[in-house]
Amino acid sequence: MLGAKNQQGTPVDWWFIYKTPEHTGTSENQGYEFFYFDSQSAALDLSPTGLNQDNQALGYTLAEIFSAPQSTGYIAYNDEHIDAEKNKSEKGHCKGVLAFDKASDSALYLLHSTPRFPVNKEATLPDDEMIYGQTFICITLPDYQTANRIAQQMLSQQNPQVLTECSRIPSSLQDDEPLSQLFHGRGINESEIPSTLSFSSRGGKPFLLTAKSRKWGKDFWLDLVSPQLKCDLVVETWRRGAVTPMQDSLSTEYDDDTLTLDFKIPPSLNYEWHYTKDHAKWAVALKNNTSSLPWVCIADLNRMVSQEKRGGGSLCFQDSQLWQALKNAEEKLHQPAQPDSAQT
Repeated sequence: MLGAKNQQGTPVDWWFIYKTPEHTGTSENQGYEFFYFDSQSAALDLSPTGLNQDNQALGYTLAEIFSAPQSTGYIAYNDEHIDAEKNKSEKGHCKGVLAFDKASDSALYLLHSTPRFPVNKEATLPDDEMIYGQTFICITLPDYQTANRIAQQMLSQQNPQVLTECSRIPSSLQDDEPLSQLFHGRGINESEIPSTLSFSSRGGKPFLLTAKSRKWGKDFWLDLVSPQLKCDLVVETWRRGAVTPMQDSLSTEYDDDTLTLDFKIPPSLNYEWHYTKDHAKWAVALKNNTSSLPWVCIADLNRMVSQEKRGGGSLCFQDSQLWQALKNAEEKLHQPAQPDSAQT
């Protein structure tokens, strides 16, 4: 059955990866080192293997997808194509893989932040992305139909740029199924109203997939995710260009942006980097008199004005240990906007 694979290559309900930027922690770090957490973890830990090796969760998970029998389908999508001339600006600013198998009634969903990935049905990361931090979250879905529900939301909200050469749909897929329509680029009907899809992992963990289309036209984090979760957020995303001011938040405190990340590894190792070296997209709840819930959100949209005209989404869930680990690593300060950059 399809599903997320852990660091040992065995099934796991869900996992989270935070890839570090190059030269953090030690000068020898080429940008392949990462922190790992899953449904069975006690803490967010530094992985003993890097993303340039096969024996780690992302490698095991993608290897199973790409080597699966013909009954298995997978749709890879990314707003940045390896061939820049194929990029379509009207498509969503979203990145991920949706894999499914009707015969075994199984599926998984991988949402990440890395441009031009995956390529050629491989788990290799682009060389020029090693400089940046990146996030990945993979969830073992409860059944095949949940993958169809996610695809249906993508047709009306995210409108992803499907990497057809890195994707495959089985002959058993009916033409009117959302997964088939998504692969072929049919049935796109972008909504002016965002939507939230509630589902649970195979192991029963609740997730909220909140998404908006390019037609909504507001700040994704400030105007949608924060009010929906009924909490203020500390947000870490790629920030280049104008950023919507953090105001009118849910409490007397402001939502805020992360300035610096610092993951401390006992006894004396620090993985520290500035937000300009981070291409990750995530947020954690700011616990206060409004909310005390440990919300964590992993997304594919940045908190920038330019992103108001792009579709995308965020997976939000509650996990005290991961919330604490990310909260401990961040430092909050409002920062002025930086010059525009082509990096997304």
